Parts: sequence; C-alpha cells; structure tokens
Amino acid sequence: MCGGYKQVVKKEKSFEGKMFWYLVLATIPGGAIGFILDKFLEDALTTPIVIGIALIVMGILLYIVDRKAKSDITYKEMSLKQTFLIGLSQALAFIPGVSRSGVTMTTGRMLGIERESVAKYSFLLSTPIVAGATLYKMKDFVLSVPFFIGIFISFVVRIICNKIFNGILKEGEF
Repeated sequence: MCGGYKQVVKKEKSFEGKMFWYLVLATIPGGAIGFILDKFLEDALTTPIVIGIALIVMGILLYIVDRKAKSDITYKEMSLKQTFLIGLSQALAFIPGVSRSGVTMTTGRMLGIERESVAKYSFLLSTPIVAGATLYKMKDFVLSVPFFIGIFISFVVRIICNKIFNGILKEGEF
C-alpha cells in the first residue's frame, strides 16, 4: 500500500507518508508561482537571449554548487524546510532554459543533500507539477497520431535517460 494512503486513510505514521506530504506541500508554491508567471510573463521570457543566458547560468551554477556542497543529508533525513525550498525553486523552471530538475537538484545540493537523494526527490517532485502543467495546457493540445507517437517516444527516452543518469550519479558527478 502507498505510504500516503496509510497516513491519510489509516492514520499510520511512516516515512513514506511523511514524504508524501512533503511532496504535496512542496508542489504548491511551484504550481502557484508557475501559474501566475504563465499569465504575465510567458511572451517576455521566450526570446533566444533569455533562453541562452538561462542555460549558461544554470549549468555554471549546478557545476559550482555540486563541487562545493556538502553531502551529509540523505533522502530519509530531508526536512520539511528543505523539501519546501526545493519545491519552491522549481518555479524558476518557468523561465525557458531553466531545467526543472536542474534547479531543484542545485537547490538540494546547496542545502547539503547528497546527489542521489536530491535526484530521487527531484524526480518524485516532478510528477505532480508536470501532471498539473499538462492538465492546465491540455486545451492547447492537438490530439493526433504524431502527438501520441511523441508521448510514447518521450516516455521511452525518459526511461533510458533515467538509467544513464543514475549510472552517472553512482560515479559521483552531475
């Protein structure tokens, strides 16, 4: 059974239940800020110069933070404050060129969370925010064969990339 189900319905305390609520709370600010920014800044942020600068800045930031950060906090030791700040940081991914997983992992590393732990949390955190953004933008989708082929290919590529990324993490590098 899911830890969130056990805690909500059965009132049983578990680490999984605690992490479920951390994920719920961490998703709220990213979703709210992303929704607000989408209304007011979407057109202003899609220029090639903004995208290029965001890519460069985030790449440099992740490299520097990853090299200098302590790695003393594991996934099970993450606090509500840390998970909330990581969730808040994903709102920056609204800026084209800023990777949602990159900004959440950079924030987690700044907070002293070890690489594999912050990567695991970041991937878990992506599910509700990506699902919410998809539902919000669904009215703009053109449901066609190429659309569904694209979804399938994206799914397969994500699985392959996750396996490669986990191998890279085990070697100790971002």
